[in-house]
Order: sequence, then C-alpha cells, then structure tokens
Amino acid sequence: MPIASNMISSGRQNCSDLHSWGPGIRNCYILHYIIKGKGTFINGNKSYAVSAGESFVIRPFDNIMYFPDESDPWEYTWIDFKGEKYVSLLNRIDFTRDSSVIGSIKPDDILPLFDMLNRINSTMQKNTAEGIALAILGIYADKFKSRAKSGENACFDSARLLIENNFYKPDFDLTVICNTLCISRATLHRCFVKVCGTAPGSYLMKYRLERAKELLKRGFSVKSTALSCGFSDSLYFSKLFKAAVGEPPGRYGKRSSHAADMP
Repeated sequence: MPIASNMISSGRQNCSDLHSWGPGIRNCYILHYIIKGKGTFINGNKSYAVSAGESFVIRPFDNIMYFPDESDPWEYTWIDFKGEKYVSLLNRIDFTRDSSVIGSIKPDDILPLFDMLNRINSTMQKNTAEGIALAILGIYADKFKSRAKSGENACFDSARLLIENNFYKPDFDLTVICNTLCISRATLHRCFVKVCGTAPGSYLMKYRLERAKELLKRGFSVKSTALSCGFSDSLYFSKLFKAAVGEPPGRYGKRSSHAADMP
C-alpha cells in the first residue's frame, strides 16, 4: 500500500502458508515487527532467529532472506522507507544483534501505530502517514538508545547516509556532502580515514560500483546501470568499472547472469 514520498509502503503479513522472501536485495529500508510466532532472518552469511515482540531491519542492497518457522510461523507488520529523517532515527537505535535485530517491544506499545498506518490508504494523507511512521521509529529510538558516538563516527554515519540516499544522482559529490553537513573537506576526509580507513571519494566510488555490480547481475544494461548509479557517461562508467573489477561491465553482467542460471 503506497503511502508517502519517503515511505514506500506498509502492511501486515500472516505467514501461516509459510510465505518467505529471498534470497535477494531491496533498494530501501524495511522494518519488520513480529506480532506472533517466530522465524529466521538471514543477512549475508549471518542467520538470526527472531520471535514475537522483536524486530529486524533490512538495509538497501543487503543480500537477505527471511522465512517463518514451520511449527510456529510468524505474523509481522512492516514499513518500507527512505529519506534522511527516517534513517537518522534508525541510526539512533542500539541493535541487540549486529545491525539487524532489535530487542523486544510489547505489542500494546507499538502495534496500534502500525495498525493505524496500515489503515491509511490514500496518498492525500501523506503528512499523517509520515507522522505515524516517525512516531514508530521514535519509539524504537527512545527504548533502545544507541551509545553516544564520537564526533568522527557521527560525521561518518551522516555522510554514509547521504551517500546511500543520493549515490544515483550524477551531480552528487563530496562538495554536496560537505555543504550539507557544513564541514570542510579536510574534516570529511579525517572522519572517513579514521572510521573505515579509506578516503571519502574512494568510498563513494566503491559504493556506486558495488551497486552497479548488483544491477548488472540482475540483467540491467550497461547504460541503464550507469544512469542508475550516478554516471551520466556510460563510456566513462565502463572505463572505471573495468579498472576496478578487471573486466568490462557488459561481460561481467553476462558472466554473472550465466553463473546464476547454472544448477
């Protein structure tokens, strides 16, 4: 059910039919709250058992899969969202297991808001939907407050968030990040080197190329992939891709697609 510009949808799923999803990737954030039952959430090479009252979060372009327990299948409610104001609240949450699972919340404390959000079926109620969604994330952020972060970590998290939400724009670069965060290039560079050991320009380029690899694996053309990852010139993109990956994007896409089709 589409409900707002920064929110894609919300809903509720009863998995008594053992409905599952994946493996695959999503291009947005998705927060799931388990109403009853239990199941398994897999993110990359890590597997998490999740039960009633707990929540799990899917992040853009993570390779994920989730499925219900056969003897006690879960029922969950969920929100898909993008946008800095939503993700900034998400980043304040202290996850109990890595960056995927959130501790238990009583249904009475959170479920009425999810139900209210799911009843909204008109985009004319955008402001109401956004307010409810922010309230839901606010409850999580207040109950599971993340430990205070250093200045460098906070700077890195904010810049990373901007990259995740804007990498597809051709005019998005380090200048935009610095202007948005009101910091100098030197400060931005110091934050990235200290937190992740790489320069911000290299981080942005690697992020774009990793997203490009995912799209090529899914059968996107070289031109479409370039445009979807912030490169207005597909020839320039092809040159960068070959230098970084070791083969042209077209060949990479065909090889990856062929490998995925093999039994």
